[in-house]
Amino acid sequence: MFKQLRNATRVVVGSLCAAVGMIGILLPLIPGTPFLLAAAACFCTLEP
Repeated sequence: MFKQLRNATRVVVGSLCAAVGMIGILLPLIPGTPFLLAAAACFCTLEP
């Protein structure tokens, strides 16, 4: 149960970071790279 909640949280946070990172690539005011790195960190720590 706790593992499923943790995975779901990581997917949601990773998706939000990826979305902000993609927006940051297009807009010059928002840095995109840190958000994309945070998204990658969220997605790589998912447990099967």
